[in-house]
Amino acid sequence: MAIALMTALMIFGEPLRAQTPTISGEPRVSVPWAVMDWEPFYILKGPNAQMGRADRLKKILAEHMRNYQFTDLYADMPHTLDLWKKNKNVCAGAALKTPEREKWAYFTALSYQVPHRYVVLTARADLLSDLPKEPSLKLLLARAKWKGVFVKNRSYGADIDNILMMAAKKSPIFIEPTPEGYVPVMRMIEKGRYDYAIEYESVVRAFNDRNYPQKPLLMKYIKESHPAVTFYLACTKNDWGRDVVVKADETLQSLAPTRGYQAAVESWLDAETLKDNKKILDEFYLKRAKGPWTTVPEKTLSGGSPSDQ
Repeated sequence: MAIALMTALMIFGEPLRAQTPTISGEPRVSVPWAVMDWEPFYILKGPNAQMGRADRLKKILAEHMRNYQFTDLYADMPHTLDLWKKNKNVCAGAALKTPEREKWAYFTALSYQVPHRYVVLTARADLLSDLPKEPSLKLLLARAKWKGVFVKNRSYGADIDNILMMAAKKSPIFIEPTPEGYVPVMRMIEKGRYDYAIEYESVVRAFNDRNYPQKPLLMKYIKESHPAVTFYLACTKNDWGRDVVVKADETLQSLAPTRGYQAAVESWLDAETLKDNKKILDEFYLKRAKGPWTTVPEKTLSGGSPSDQ
């Protein structure tokens, strides 16, 4: 974490312009990009380092936004939100759009998550055997004998967020985010400090693969899931963030039809999942290419009508 803190101080202690110049000799705009240990979206180490889905999309943007210099900053979404609230310049590349986050950041559609399916994860076989085939999160929360854990200020999508906010009024279920992101939550489940949590299936599978030969965490799909969801690039709601998001939005419009961009969006999906979701992925690419898809006000865009649906 010392490295992460030094990185943060270096980024936030200097002006917005990076030292590496463009071809014209002008300094490039520095873009701190929040990353965390969250495979398969971000991969920080090992043979596949920098090959996570969000890593690859960041690399593609960097290649086509030559006047901008992207720099990794270790921060999960709750910590990124804190930085936005302090008007610190930072972007997040795998963000869900929520009303709270829209107060502090501009958004542009970056990628598409298919399927957007959460699982309940646990180390207790008796917990899963006590549940129906596809339980509701409401059912889990209603069973007082099981102790769940959820990260404060993380969004799981509107449906789940609303369920958790109602449950939190009755009993404490949230923990403060840790500097290491979401992996510590899975470690807590593994060690029996809590009985269950919820996470993307792909994240739990990556954790189990990395943790082999230790006993894998057990999973079961929950009802509060959706076929797909848009992941956004979100940057601080100030002049700097508007500039980055508008330029990224224009760049993504031109990249959307390309195989390189689509391969990044589809990375780490198995062949069956790709086949099952080809139609909605193609619809996403067409919409992404069609015009602006951002929360930046229309009057500040270079042309077209904004869409953030």
